Amino acid sequence: MGGIDFTPVGVLTALLQVLIILFSLSIHESAHAWMADRLGDPTARMLGRITLNPLPHIDPIGTILLPLVLAISGGPVFGWAKPVPVVSRHFKHLKRDEALVGVAGPISNLLLALLCTTVLGGILIATGPSAFWAQFQTQYSPVWWILRLALINLILAGFNLIPIPPLDGSWVLSAVLPHGVAHFYDSIRRFGPILLLVLFLTPLLELVLSPVVNLLYAGFIVMPLGLLSGFLGG
Repeated sequence: MGGIDFTPVGVLTALLQVLIILFSLSIHESAHAWMADRLGDPTARMLGRITLNPLPHIDPIGTILLPLVLAISGGPVFGWAKPVPVVSRHFKHLKRDEALVGVAGPISNLLLALLCTTVLGGILIATGPSAFWAQFQTQYSPVWWILRLALINLILAGFNLIPIPPLDGSWVLSAVLPHGVAHFYDSIRRFGPILLLVLFLTPLLELVLSPVVNLLYAGFIVMPLGLLSGFLGG
């Protein structure tokens, strides 16, 4: 069955990783909804989307089935939730506010990854560098699970910042492009799902996403923990 692991440990690990992505996606979508509400659009709040309860955010395929299949098969866990509805006519500054709502999701994932690094730093201080780095490389250790939470959030942030409609990065790019170019860019939004399909079905996704995630991993996890370990003499 290739990399598929149907052992009890493999299935339990897959389920726990699905729970992690449920939590991470709930934070991501709640951040979109919260920012939209702050900027004058109450639509998502009225629909109960400003919540860490995963139920209002679940997309059966993107939130449950796909992450479960990826986790069992040993691939990087990934997924999506139901998009947060936004009525942009409520915004006072259309382009700016759309960009702020878009970027709120990835920022929430980066903040969660940073929180994980803070917790890992506390464990590093408490246990000492030798014991910490041993756990860092030990599958299913507490440090390993916290690292998984951080990595999943870095992947979510990196993927959503890709400027292909309807991903969050497209709203940021649209806001900073010159007016004429932005108008053309917005006109191709209807082709976004096709572009995403091409991205998923070709090596382009790994080509685009891997450097971004590696950079985030180095900046948010490896460098801070490495510097702390060096300071502690490890």
